Amino acid sequence: MLTRRLFLSSAVATGMTAGPFSRAIGQTSTQTLSRIAFGSCAKQWEPQPIWNAIARREPDLFLFLGDAIYGDWHGDEVFIATEESLRADWDQLAAIPEFATFREQVPMLATWDNHDFGKHDGGAEFELKEQSKKLFLDFFGEPPNTERRNRPGIYDAMTYGPEGRRVQIILLDCRTFKSPYSPDPRSAEEKAALNIRGQYLPATDPDATLLGEAQWLWLDEQLQKPAELRLIASGTQIVADEKAMEEWGNFPAERRKLFDLVGKTDAEGVILLSGNVHFSEVSRTTEGPYPLTDFTSSGLTHSTPAYAELKNSKRVAGPFTGVNFGEIDIRWEDPEGTNVILTCLDAEGSAQFEHTVQLSSLKET
Repeated sequence: MLTRRLFLSSAVATGMTAGPFSRAIGQTSTQTLSRIAFGSCAKQWEPQPIWNAIARREPDLFLFLGDAIYGDWHGDEVFIATEESLRADWDQLAAIPEFATFREQVPMLATWDNHDFGKHDGGAEFELKEQSKKLFLDFFGEPPNTERRNRPGIYDAMTYGPEGRRVQIILLDCRTFKSPYSPDPRSAEEKAALNIRGQYLPATDPDATLLGEAQWLWLDEQLQKPAELRLIASGTQIVADEKAMEEWGNFPAERRKLFDLVGKTDAEGVILLSGNVHFSEVSRTTEGPYPLTDFTSSGLTHSTPAYAELKNSKRVAGPFTGVNFGEIDIRWEDPEGTNVILTCLDAEGSAQFEHTVQLSSLKET
């Protein structure tokens, strides 16, 4: 297990207990990662026994990939969040016994999606994005005066392990800079015939963005840093792009730019992680400089089986439509070369499917 670096953030003073799971101060750690758990989508008013199952797996690190709270929806109608309502929702999550115990045991890194951002399907237009950012970073124990606190957005990166076993975690912010979606005007019948949800159409505006200029420049720099394995995490799916839900497929130029950037920077070892869709699957594309795999895990308290029935021609494992979390096992000692085992586990910690990626295959040939 990773050595815990304790930091009591200003959240303690405001009643939002951050706890000693807080992110490591600085951008590197010498600790080797062998098992990483991740998940997304947790209703703060629901019981959350899944944290006990995750803890029993003894992960070195947990990645929360969005919708840690539902700050714009409490089970009925979508509403306009306030700073006070968001603070209350974070407090409600902190008070869940299983989560409170887990956060004391396992280091955690996090990015957000729309519901913990605070606006349903929201982006750059959200008026409370700066207040929401402070609440989010306070809750997840971000130290004061870090670069992350002093720039727009919450994107972040950490590198763990010695040379030869370096794992870079890149957390993308797909909310702060996001342009508005293009609504899909097609009828329900037309969408059903195509087996899509059909909320949105791919953006055609050349200025439409998902990450924003500053984050793209930062990502370019990050991908040039040395690492053997790189986990790029997004709140929404990157590879699966046919459901017409919230996904990178709504911004095809940005999606293409990401794949091209992996090639341009000669970034080897990239595996993508995502959440949002309330089920788990693994998708794979050959659109990058080498095959890129996107492991999706969602949700920690609920699922939507109908979403798993929507179109995804890139699926290579799954789906699993129960409550779930994901696990990345890095087999550094495999005699045939390092393997990365992607496993979907249910609420009791039982494996539902797995997919193996050879680290040696994650480079341009």
